[in-house]
Amino acid sequence: MKTPLLKSKPVVVMALLAFALPLTPVVRAAQITVPKNTDVTLVFDQALTSKQAKVGDQVRLHVKDDVMVNGTTVLKSGTSVTGVIEEVNKRKRYGVNANVHLALQPVRTINGQLIPLEPSKKGKIVSNKTGAAAGATVGGAAVLGPIGLLGGYFVHGKPVNVKPGDELGSQVAQTVTVRS
Repeated sequence: MKTPLLKSKPVVVMALLAFALPLTPVVRAAQITVPKNTDVTLVFDQALTSKQAKVGDQVRLHVKDDVMVNGTTVLKSGTSVTGVIEEVNKRKRYGVNANVHLALQPVRTINGQLIPLEPSKKGKIVSNKTGAAAGATVGGAAVLGPIGLLGGYFVHGKPVNVKPGDELGSQVAQTVTVRS
């Protein structure tokens, strides 16, 4: 004689599973906080020159080294990064150097989350020509009067010339919490 309990095996199994699931340990993804200003060194994958750059042009870069936070890799070396040219200022007279303002698109972490980046303000290099032009202009004006102002006029600033492999210092733009 069959008992009703045996007829309803699937119901019993489902009931047992319903009670057993809350007893299994829940595996939660660990979260890592990536602090604002965390350094991320980028490498240019293409050449860039202020002579030909235009607003809106895209520039390809990649992450140079693994970026680790608390012993966990957050950004893998070689991860692609895209920059978009926001502003181009050509070189000028009086030793004023050219500059290119680059906006960096967010970079994907190893698990696909996005982290915003910005160019680092550290290590800004100023050309000696700017100082030389200023010195020539001031010195020329002091010695020769208004005619001496022309001395600085003939000193041209330097263009921006980036080669593939050149590095760009960048940093995390805002604190982000990511899954490890």
